[in-house]
Amino acid sequence: MKILLINLDMLFMFLSGILLMDYFHVIWSYFRVIEFLHVFGSIAVTVLFVLPFLYKHIKESMVQFKHKSLSGVLFGLVFFIIIVSGVYLFLVGNRGGDVFGLLSYYIHLYGSFVLVLLLIVHLKKYFLLKYASVVASVFILFLPSNSYAKEEKLTNIVYADGVKRYHNIDWTNSTTCKECHPKIFQQWADSNHRHLADSNPYYMVLENLAEMDRGKEFRKWCMGCHNPSAVSMHQERTTHFMKDNIMPEPLFVSGSQNLINEYKVHPNRLEQGVSCIACHRIVDAKPKGNSSYALSLSKRKKYLFEDSHSEAEVWISHKLINAKPTVHKEEYMKPLYKKSQYCASCHNEFLPHSQKKVVSTYEQWKESSFNKSKDPKKHKECLDCHMSYIKDGEFIGQSGTSTVGGKKKKAIKTHYFTGANHFLAGLKSKEHEQQSIELLKTSAALDVALKNNQLFVGVKNVGAGHKLPTGAADFRELWLDITVKDSNGKTVFSSGKLDKKGDIEKNSIIYNKIFGDKNGKPVGLFFWRYEKLLKDTRIPAGKRVVERFTLPKNIQYPLSVEIKLNFRIYPQWVTNIVKAAYPQLTDPPIITIKEVEKQFD
Repeated sequence: MKILLINLDMLFMFLSGILLMDYFHVIWSYFRVIEFLHVFGSIAVTVLFVLPFLYKHIKESMVQFKHKSLSGVLFGLVFFIIIVSGVYLFLVGNRGGDVFGLLSYYIHLYGSFVLVLLLIVHLKKYFLLKYASVVASVFILFLPSNSYAKEEKLTNIVYADGVKRYHNIDWTNSTTCKECHPKIFQQWADSNHRHLADSNPYYMVLENLAEMDRGKEFRKWCMGCHNPSAVSMHQERTTHFMKDNIMPEPLFVSGSQNLINEYKVHPNRLEQGVSCIACHRIVDAKPKGNSSYALSLSKRKKYLFEDSHSEAEVWISHKLINAKPTVHKEEYMKPLYKKSQYCASCHNEFLPHSQKKVVSTYEQWKESSFNKSKDPKKHKECLDCHMSYIKDGEFIGQSGTSTVGGKKKKAIKTHYFTGANHFLAGLKSKEHEQQSIELLKTSAALDVALKNNQLFVGVKNVGAGHKLPTGAADFRELWLDITVKDSNGKTVFSSGKLDKKGDIEKNSIIYNKIFGDKNGKPVGLFFWRYEKLLKDTRIPAGKRVVERFTLPKNIQYPLSVEIKLNFRIYPQWVTNIVKAAYPQLTDPPIITIKEVEKQFD
């Protein structure tokens, strides 16, 4: 009877392991249970039954009765190797970057067939497969069930898993990703994607203005992209904690340490901004904008204890993922993520009441020289610029691993999400700030000429695959700062200076767009009132514009000319409004993208 039990134990380990092979395509709800049973069942069976039996069996057969069995010796050797490889897979894993992990996987897989063959040869009179139905019936007891409450659709988000709303436990906190993806987490933690909602004072002011102007429901137009987890749970507004009307702490905290600390105390509390799951569980995206993407949270394949918070269960979950991470990768990585339409699902904007385009970055890219799908060497998607590491004006591939112990890659996509807004990320991380400034400085080129007392300044968009600058309304300032001095060092002409209030002086050359209401009056912060486009001097991708300035007559040569192309992420008047609510906020610095100094005789 004992031998029969041992056979059933071995059969259990063998069959449960075989069912984990990709060949069988076992449904995930079964797979996750089978994996757990295989790992921990094998440990229990081996420790409690198999090893004690083998010890006693070897002692009796080989020591007391002096039996010699080649199949028995080989069986013991292969069994030991399989145990070692299994322990390695569980404790270290097979993430792709470790040759021992890959070797252990194949030894563990194919060694099991050899082990069963040796067992059959050794036992002869026992045939294990007749007990397969007994083991299979055990699996039926562990069939999981899924049930979700249904809610109505919000904004343009589609819930591809058929639900109408999510619960906070569906939004797995990004802190759980940190252990296996520490570098990626650290980059994301200080990025503007992470801080799009409660820790972004500019956004908070605008969302509040949106309600004041259009009503409470209008907040959701903003929240669909800036705070998707909240809007998917039917929360009516973005909230954050305040202390005596002082700036919320996350604005100045590096590495999202506040999120990490909060997770330790309240692991199921909802995370705001764009989390890891918010991007990596998008299963479809349309380029129309306004959160035109499809999410699937409730039906993603989770390993056992993946949503647990106790240290023991989290440890087990990570080890289960490590041992066979293929499903994990498939669930959180899609070919869609490399396409520009994926970004356009939020980085295009239109007014829901009039359908007027507020931001058309995707369309600008489609019409640019960056969009060359038929020529892969020249083709550039959004992420080729905004998720690449930049050094000294060059996009360079950072080699390394995106996962601890993972496969080494020549170029890892960074998660700084570099863009025009260097300022807010820079309050937390100088590295993030520098990456965005590096990107800004690749965007334009300057040239200058003087003829017949006319100064000609050329500005060319050489690095942006969209208009320069892009973004909503006139919240971006790109302008020419010009100084001309005569032979005595006296300034004879200037343009583009700041006045005492910090605003750019009138009649300066500013590259931006200005929205007007139906009466032609600038809408200011209320850009959703846009009816008429009053101005658009932004520079399309690959285009060069020339500005002409008439210098005073009878000036003394030689002339020293200094031209700066300056950028400020928010105008001073906008920052002043935001600082009224958040007095700890500092003023955004002015960045010189390009500078030319030239002397004319």
